[in-house]
Amino acid sequence: MTMGELASRAGVTASLISKVELGQRDMSEETAKSVAASLDYPADVFTWKEPVYGFGSSSFYHRKQQSLPQKKLRQIQAFVNFQRIRTKRLSAALDLDFSFTIPSLSVDDYGSPEEIARAVRAAWRVPIGPIQNLTEWIEAAGGFVVAQEFDTAKINAISVWPPGEHPFFVINTLLPACNLRFSLAHELGHLVMHDVPEPGQEQEADRFAAEFLMPAVEIKPQLRDMNLRLAARLKPVWRTSMGALIRRARDLELITDRQHTSLRVQLSQNGWTKQEPVSIPHEAPNLIPEIVRVHHVEHGYSASDLADMVGLHTPEWLETYEPRGLRAV
Repeated sequence: MTMGELASRAGVTASLISKVELGQRDMSEETAKSVAASLDYPADVFTWKEPVYGFGSSSFYHRKQQSLPQKKLRQIQAFVNFQRIRTKRLSAALDLDFSFTIPSLSVDDYGSPEEIARAVRAAWRVPIGPIQNLTEWIEAAGGFVVAQEFDTAKINAISVWPPGEHPFFVINTLLPACNLRFSLAHELGHLVMHDVPEPGQEQEADRFAAEFLMPAVEIKPQLRDMNLRLAARLKPVWRTSMGALIRRARDLELITDRQHTSLRVQLSQNGWTKQEPVSIPHEAPNLIPEIVRVHHVEHGYSASDLADMVGLHTPEWLETYEPRGLRAV
């Protein structure tokens, strides 16, 4: 809703809504209830004190095209912040214990993003070979992952790691799973390597993701004589896109720039730049559903209790956190 639409529904002036948002006016209890009803949220949400993080801050990275409308960016920003705050509230009452941590490592200290990717794999004791489920590894290191279908393909993934909170990732399931795995590894690279946004960090995050998902020592022998058929055969093994495998072959100097361009043209001619053959299933995050299960089974919370905890009415809680077939009995 626009400010005017919300004001009309709530029976107040747009000027009042604007002043309240700017912190220049307080809402009466009656007005708060009216606005909350118009938004279909409990009025208690207006009293939340958790900070909101926006695009461009040092702790909030995102991958998007410049053509993405500002209105859509604001909607995505709101979704990410609400999900982050709700997850924080759900997890605050639990004594969470993780097998690993997401470290902060400097390219200056390690020499390259590739060395950092190898260091993280070693610290997490990732087995040799492809990573079968990247989401599970990130969750084992204390990262929260939320899968959400946005109605735009111009943003792949977002990560945020506010002070004193757990790392938080949102991935856009509108995109193919193989692309999302690379985007998730890209976001992991940002959180590991970068504190303050600087030029060149997108390339560093891509290099981290490529080495993290496709370690050079292990994949290089498999990329020789690269062609579309080989890329399609390796895709379900390494669970990365054909395009990423072709680029990896170029980066490891197994094919020339000209060969890389030719293969990319062939991908386009086959209509595979947006939808490649050989589908990979999406990875389902499990950490937040497990927290919900613990609250139900071990703490005895009802769906209504948990809805109150995260500022939702019960029907929306059930739709968002306990889809049919997964609800605690």
